[in-house]
Amino acid sequence: MISAKTIRFISFFGIILLLVLQYTWLRNSYALMELDIMNKCRTSLQTSSEKHIYERINNVNAHNKNAGNGETGYKRKVSGSNEINTQLQEILILLGKPTNLPRLDTLYAENLKKELGFKPSYSMSIVNDSVKKAHETDKYTIFNKVIDNQYVEVVLKAPLRSIIRQAQFIMIVSLFLVILIGVILVIQLKSMLRENRFVSFIKDYTHALTHELKTPISGIYMSSSMLASGKLEDKPESRQLHYRICKEQSSKLLKTVERILVVAKAEHAAIVPNLEQVDVLPFVEKIADTFRNSNFRQKALTLSTASETEGVMGIIDPVLMENVLSNLIDNAIKYSNDTIDIHITCSVKNNSLYLSVKDNGFGMSEREIKHIFDNFERGDKVERKGIDGFGIGLNYVNKVIKAHKGKITVKSQEGQGSEFIIEIPN
Repeated sequence: MISAKTIRFISFFGIILLLVLQYTWLRNSYALMELDIMNKCRTSLQTSSEKHIYERINNVNAHNKNAGNGETGYKRKVSGSNEINTQLQEILILLGKPTNLPRLDTLYAENLKKELGFKPSYSMSIVNDSVKKAHETDKYTIFNKVIDNQYVEVVLKAPLRSIIRQAQFIMIVSLFLVILIGVILVIQLKSMLRENRFVSFIKDYTHALTHELKTPISGIYMSSSMLASGKLEDKPESRQLHYRICKEQSSKLLKTVERILVVAKAEHAAIVPNLEQVDVLPFVEKIADTFRNSNFRQKALTLSTASETEGVMGIIDPVLMENVLSNLIDNAIKYSNDTIDIHITCSVKNNSLYLSVKDNGFGMSEREIKHIFDNFERGDKVERKGIDGFGIGLNYVNKVIKAHKGKITVKSQEGQGSEFIIEIPN
């Protein structure tokens, strides 16, 4: 089974590779579009210049016709070599028809719109050889020769905006594909992690359940075997001891099964509390007295209860809250040394019921506190000491408190014990 860490690494690497490939593709697409736009701008400038020559020649012909020469005008579109165009430009200048920059600009704009579908931002001017040499290294500057030492210079402004405008469809589709693939990868990753967590859940649950049930069953089996063997018929004290072991281990087994059933029910259905008004201190004292009378863990237990004011009333589900307090008390006893002191207090403040369960047990680190209400979460010291448990009780406690629209917090320090504080609105 591939670990969750490996799955995350592979998925992260795949997303990074996808982004790198997408970036490379976009960069190459950008370079090709930039080259295409520059070529079209250059071709459009040459076409516009030739068309401007054609117009000026016709203007000269029209003037000659008006003067009585009988010419019909220049009908052929000029599309000769650069050398022929330069000679025509020189003749037109001699005839008093130099390049009309505004007219050339208009023709150029029309050509660009026809070639590109839009008009990019640019500037146009007439420059000489020295200016051309200074600017010709600029990749976004193009020239068209008029005559010797005279050029039309076009400088594209904000070329990136023009290229993005030209490539907007491709970029939108590309962005959509990246998002789509990213979403698919995330969904797949979540599915794989969910499956991985489920497998771990089954493994941990089976291990914890086996460990939790094995101890009381072994104790009952050993004591019942001794009693059934007849070896203790003349030893009443030993026989009584084994009866007590059977009773205590049976009680432990029963509580374990009940806890498993309660937590399983909470996992598969929403917890709906049956609320009623309860006198809290007698309710808490009754639960505490149960633990005082059946201390099957055989520890020196001091369990006290107190109320900050008389007649503390709370609106709670008695059955669910009994499970909550029993879980917290049992944890306090279980996760402690041989001498344990537990103090439970109740009070009402700002229309909320407060219950505090404080002990002098092992305590927890800040890292452990952050995950203490997660399923199967148990402290490092607990794991090392081999203390029985599933790591599911506090998760159930948290769910019950939330079902009461309340919250539970914990204060703890390693070696100094823990305090669980429950707040439930009245």
